[in-house]
Amino acid sequence: MEDILLLALIIGLPALALLCAFGAAWAGRWRTWAVKEPGPFIFTKRNYAPMQLGIAGLALLCICPAILASLDRWEHAETLWTVLIVVFVPIGIGMRWWWPTAVTPKWHKDWVRRGGTDETPLWGPHETVPARAARKGWK
Repeated sequence: MEDILLLALIIGLPALALLCAFGAAWAGRWRTWAVKEPGPFIFTKRNYAPMQLGIAGLALLCICPAILASLDRWEHAETLWTVLIVVFVPIGIGMRWWWPTAVTPKWHKDWVRRGGTDETPLWGPHETVPARAARKGWK
């Protein structure tokens, strides 16, 4: 029981925080990230940080059963680790160079279609800018 609680605190909470950031970006409540430059060691044309954070949060949540399997010395723990490594390492490396437009939120696709530059408004002509974003000067 202590292992599960410790695992939830060390891995589960950060994973949920990453997934919350992803959710806010996907829903369009947080859009300012789109106009920023990609971070260090990111080689994509645009910034996809929240999408990458979502993948990282998902990876952390998927690692939890593998850690529990190792702690409890399950018979197939090594196989579980191998599958997770084979799945998430290529995705983690690949998303540094390429992020498919098909897996971005609708508002982001619309923004890219309208130009996708610093001068392009983050909210389209059919959308109203939330008061909180308008107070910060976003349009």
